[in-house]
Amino acid sequence: MALIYGLDVAPDLTAFLKRRPGQPPTLELLVKGARCAACLGKIERETAALPGVAAARLNLTTGKLTVAFHGVSTANPGAVVAKLEALGYPATPFDPGQAAEAMDREGRRLILCLAVAAFGAMNTMMFSVPLWAGLFGQELGPATRVVMQWWCALVATPCALYAGRPFFESAWRSLRAGRANMDVPISVGVLLTLAISFSETLLRGRDAYFDAAVSLLFLLLIGRWLDHQLRLRARSAAADLLALQGASAAVLDASGVERRKPLAEVAVGDVLIVRPGDRIPVDSLVESGSGELDNALLTGETAPFPLRPGQVCRAGALNLSGVLRLQALARSDDSAVAAIARLVEAGAQSKSKYVRLADRAAAIYVPVVHTAALLTFAGGWIL
Repeated sequence: MALIYGLDVAPDLTAFLKRRPGQPPTLELLVKGARCAACLGKIERETAALPGVAAARLNLTTGKLTVAFHGVSTANPGAVVAKLEALGYPATPFDPGQAAEAMDREGRRLILCLAVAAFGAMNTMMFSVPLWAGLFGQELGPATRVVMQWWCALVATPCALYAGRPFFESAWRSLRAGRANMDVPISVGVLLTLAISFSETLLRGRDAYFDAAVSLLFLLLIGRWLDHQLRLRARSAAADLLALQGASAAVLDASGVERRKPLAEVAVGDVLIVRPGDRIPVDSLVESGSGELDNALLTGETAPFPLRPGQVCRAGALNLSGVLRLQALARSDDSAVAAIARLVEAGAQSKSKYVRLADRAAAIYVPVVHTAALLTFAGGWIL
């Protein structure tokens, strides 16, 4: 939230509300830091409980949170953003370009952390193997064992602290908001393993577990990078559909001069010119000209569709022949291909009963595991 004259003021995001005829106003936000089913359930549950909110749905693939309000008068987008920040998930108005940039930045960061973890795991193992060799009757002397443990610490500690940043930062945001996500037990396990290993090394103990800490991070980062790649491919499905509309359209102004206009600025009633090889930018009515359209994207029909004046053509169709003069019937956000993209996203956001069951299980997993671990520690200490 913005700080004005020492007071917390919720940002005014009313301009980002989307209003469609016959539908409640919606707000689309890019949520950062949501990675697991527990995060998803917490965000949707807390957001849907806000006054004036009818429903909230988060797509983990794209990071887009869609919030539907009961009406314009009850819509309070600033309260939604403030609630997400309180939960530890910063949010901004959804921008496809910004979302793609964030995904690319996250992918580069995961690759770098994975490389550091791999380096740390391999080189820590080099010093750990002589320690393990004692299991086969080849004991090291006490002084040599301590030297090997310190070499393990020297290599593993900086690598683990760097490679574990994605988990540590996520866990810290969650704990700062008074919550616990799936990264909390990972962070606690890694940090406690390093602490116990240092303690054993200082006390000249037999075993240290530096290799386990950095190897665990290496394996977890492999899974997280693969998950990132799957999200990247799934996110491109709806984006590829919208990309077929093109970035601009040829529009005739009042004086009959043709000029290019960004697709988002094309308004209902604008006169468009579409040449062979171009796609129809928005749903339009043919004023003059004739040709054939390839509607395979919309209907799956590969046979060319003959087009004549007075007929309606849909956005995304490919003009195969003839120059067409069209009148725009809808904006780009209201076109047929945009509606298909929204259905694709809605399908990605829908949940089966098994997914809902997994969400409920994930919500209690972290507290149950930490409580059981604490009771086990206390019982072992007492006994």
